[in-house]
Amino acid sequence: MKIILSFFYLFFCSYSCFSQSNYPEPTKTATRLFYIQHSNSHNTYVYDANIKGGIIDSSQPINEYKIVYTKKGVKKPLSLLQKKLAYGMIVQESQPNLFKLHLAASEKIDFYLNYNESEGAKIYVTVNKHKMYLDKMFVQLKVGVLRFKAKTEYILFFGKDYNSGKPITEKIVIE
Repeated sequence: MKIILSFFYLFFCSYSCFSQSNYPEPTKTATRLFYIQHSNSHNTYVYDANIKGGIIDSSQPINEYKIVYTKKGVKKPLSLLQKKLAYGMIVQESQPNLFKLHLAASEKIDFYLNYNESEGAKIYVTVNKHKMYLDKMFVQLKVGVLRFKAKTEYILFFGKDYNSGKPITEKIVIE
């Protein structure tokens, strides 16, 4: 029975990973926190820590932008709509080098940004009761009638377990 369950678990994990085959991966930088990709295009939404003078800039802790791979990988700021309704990060609480944030699209998941000089900036989330340092997210969209009103089907969170540092993937199904 354990073998069968292990097989289905491996199959599920492999199947989840195939959902983003051939997606470009943005170059890792010293301030990179995480990035978001979705099933409707290869364009990528990137989140970097905004560090000035050895501390996170409290007026704008995260630099958000998109990489438009459909136009040769040009880097562009988020549009006002993207920032206010979907991909912008909103600060809920702040202390020196520690911020509680959420994405504009949803207040259901809290993101915690912290910084220290030895480890740099990291962002962590708790998904399905697993606390993890976040590397990337993949959003599977379901397109509505006439390609309007795309709805989120599920979100995959990729990162490292907060305590062990081992790779972890968590999935949230949106109902």
